[in-house]
Amino acid sequence: MKKIILLAAISSSLFALSQKNYTKISSSKVSAERVNVSENFINAYYKKCENKDYSGFSNFILDKRFERRFYPEFEENCEESIREYGKIISQKFNSAYIYDYTKKTDPVELIIFEGNFENSKDVQFISVWIYRDQNVIYGILISKEKPFGKFKPKKEPTL
Repeated sequence: MKKIILLAAISSSLFALSQKNYTKISSSKVSAERVNVSENFINAYYKKCENKDYSGFSNFILDKRFERRFYPEFEENCEESIREYGKIISQKFNSAYIYDYTKKTDPVELIIFEGNFENSKDVQFISVWIYRDQNVIYGILISKEKPFGKFKPKKEPTL
């Protein structure tokens, strides 16, 4: 019993502390341009996946570190996303956050959308990390929860 209580205490404290890495951006201060870029990137990604087009994104600026992780697994991630989640039925802007450790240097925003998928009712969020400077895309992730734990997007599940 003590182990269960200890595990619950550790889990809840990790969850509570992990959210301190991000500060919510008020609705009035959210950049419509970054929201549009993020939404367009999600749509372009899914269109490429559906068409089995694994070429680069010419209309978006991707962070070089993100490209090194993204392109080698692009085809595999596309096939997995389509198989597991199906098409995006709808997506709606949910919220935006700024990564606290980058506020004073090169600010990164986390733009979160609520997503409805054809094959999965569990997955709720599509998140895009985007630099404020020139709207450079740093990451994309689909998940059941908002990804506050770490700045770098986790490998699973990736869009």
